[in-house]
Amino acid sequence: MELELSQFYRVLAPRTTIIITTINQKGEINAAPFSFTMPVSVNPPLLAVASAPTHHTYQNLQESGEFVVNLPGEEILEQLWITGESFPEGVNELEKAGLTNEDSLIVDAPGIKECVARLECKVVSDRECGDHQLVVGEVVRVDTRDDILVEGLLHVERSKPVLHLGGKDFVVGDHRKRLD
Repeated sequence: MELELSQFYRVLAPRTTIIITTINQKGEINAAPFSFTMPVSVNPPLLAVASAPTHHTYQNLQESGEFVVNLPGEEILEQLWITGESFPEGVNELEKAGLTNEDSLIVDAPGIKECVARLECKVVSDRECGDHQLVVGEVVRVDTRDDILVEGLLHVERSKPVLHLGGKDFVVGDHRKRLD
């Protein structure tokens, strides 16, 4: 079966789903889910996220040069989806989703308390890639819940990371979950 080229990324699923938190120059918090993300270097620790240039997240990344990658578990999947809704600039998606912002130690953008891990990042590169901007951040601090690493690896049974298939379809553990 030949797939439309515009749908190529669908075969690269499921993809880790994260919530990126940023702040703008006024100090207003923004949160949005992303699944176009990946580690790109261990030394230095770098990760890349692809964002539509019109999104508030990308605008905040340009202004502040900082962001936090938050790894959600299954228990906040519904709230994750709310952070992806289209709200006017300045609306705090964490409040709308009923999530708790948590101060970061190195960057100004907050993390999300309910997430199992938080990676504080500083932007080191920003490049146009088709209809997205590829933003590379240097990870400057990582904080995890105490019970999610076993022998240095993510304990998926405890953390229940959310993987995105497409649209409202996700994979958590060994099962598929669709948001209504």
